[in-house]
Amino acid sequence: MIIHPHLFVKGGGERLTKILAEGLRSLGDEVSVLTSKISGGFTGFEGVETFFIERFPQSSGIPLVDSFTSMATSIRETIRKFSPEIVVSMTEDLANLGICKLVDRKLKTVQYVHFPVEEEARAVGSERYVQFFRFPEWFNKCFLWAVDRLLCNSKYTREAVERFWGRKARVVYPALDPSFKDEPENLGKPRENLILCVGRFTKLKRQDFLVKIFRKIKEKVKDAKLVLAGFPDERHRDFYEKLLRLVKETKDVTVVEDPSDRELAKLYLEAKVFCHPRIGEHFGLTPVEAMRQGAIVVAYNAGGIREVISHGRDGFLANNDREYLSLTLKALRLKGGEWVKMQKAAVRKAGRFSPERFVRDFRKTFI
Repeated sequence: MIIHPHLFVKGGGERLTKILAEGLRSLGDEVSVLTSKISGGFTGFEGVETFFIERFPQSSGIPLVDSFTSMATSIRETIRKFSPEIVVSMTEDLANLGICKLVDRKLKTVQYVHFPVEEEARAVGSERYVQFFRFPEWFNKCFLWAVDRLLCNSKYTREAVERFWGRKARVVYPALDPSFKDEPENLGKPRENLILCVGRFTKLKRQDFLVKIFRKIKEKVKDAKLVLAGFPDERHRDFYEKLLRLVKETKDVTVVEDPSDRELAKLYLEAKVFCHPRIGEHFGLTPVEAMRQGAIVVAYNAGGIREVISHGRDGFLANNDREYLSLTLKALRLKGGEWVKMQKAAVRKAGRFSPERFVRDFRKTFI
């Protein structure tokens, strides 16, 4: 049984849950996914059951819950009906595993940790996250006793788990979605000076910073274009509205709201440079997707993304904002053999993060 409170949000953790569920089923495991049907005020999610069936095509009858009480009840009823041997929590809501253990102490529990501290919740207030069935840090920490195995997405996160929770965790690196795992057909061919950024629109992702420095980029590279693709997160609505106003004031910047996987694949194939302006990224799934599709990634030399990118070989890592601007310009100006060499190195590096490897490594935890 896999628990994820809000699969209607489109981010790395949600995509990883899909990869895990589909991968385990492909190996013959029976899988039940427990999630909520509250769309948090998002438009376009009135048919939420249809949405889940489309996103999890093999998951007819996904248990959907609409309140804290029904969450606990649904966990209990799903355990009784489905009789799982293992329960996996894909968000850091350890309280859900506590409920599982109270229902059946013999259940094996696995917690996958993206980061032990909910930094985005701190930015907007934890009460908004509670509406999404996400519990406060102090509350979750009370349920560490319910976790049998701790997995995490990077060595950077592993160190944080030991620091904040006093527990050891094993690294299982995230994976490319099958939609992006194949090498690009246009590998080695020139691309226009298109900069792409993909991610939920939140303050920590720093899309606003990217728009501001793009004005300086345009002074040096006249034909440069910037595309911001992502999911408007209702918890960060204020930031998104400010970002849209900033974009409106800036030439050659486009926002692609809630892109499909097909649209994302097309953008990755068109982009010459992929900018990931978050500082201290725990891992960074979209940069890996971009690398696999041949875009050169510019990120910060902090966090788990350093475990993915080798500076100057398959991408660029900046130490500060000024250097970030400089490296983005350098990436745009790559030409000929230098461009192809770095592009091929990026594609090769990203290929290591296959969905098959992720599911296999994850599965070793409980077999």
